[in-house]
Amino acid sequence: MFSKITKYRISCAKKLHGLILDLGAGEGDYTSYLNGDVVSLDLDFTCLKSVRGLKVAGSALHLPFRNDTFDGIWSCAVLEHVEINYIPEAVRITKNGGTIYILTCNRNSPWDPIKRLFGYDDWWSDGRKVRSYSAGEGHVRLYSVGELRRFGKVTGEIWWAPGIDQIARYLPIIGHTLMLKIEVTQELKSRLRKR
Repeated sequence: MFSKITKYRISCAKKLHGLILDLGAGEGDYTSYLNGDVVSLDLDFTCLKSVRGLKVAGSALHLPFRNDTFDGIWSCAVLEHVEINYIPEAVRITKNGGTIYILTCNRNSPWDPIKRLFGYDDWWSDGRKVRSYSAGEGHVRLYSVGELRRFGKVTGEIWWAPGIDQIARYLPIIGHTLMLKIEVTQELKSRLRKR
């Protein structure tokens, strides 16, 4: 799975330190930007061939790690491919004081209708259009800013529109993609366990 590498995503990835899980690592597009010991997890172990370090084949829904294992988690362009929200599972394996970054599509992206108007795929497209820059997305569940804010701070990104991109950081509802930053606390862990 290919994920667009952007300056904003790199800056977020570089903020993680210690023992880090690259959840849904694929070919490790962001592994070199993570500051610490990285464990790369993907459902498809063959994707991890070129990734250095410890590699684990596994599902985001049932992470094969003990509670409070990681200092941070990086998950780029994975959440929208999973039917069930794996955020509680990610919080479970992250230490108190740890940080989780999750990049996903904006279900209510104001840019999708514009893309369709010009014949491009939107987040729900199956990649069969000729003018697709993101063919075969395979999205099964998209999230809104409001749904993600229950877990942490949400910022927006519009990587292909640099002038508006900075505004999306502060007004994520206009973002085409969303970055969720979760600061893990005992209170958050308790709240998610009760669900």
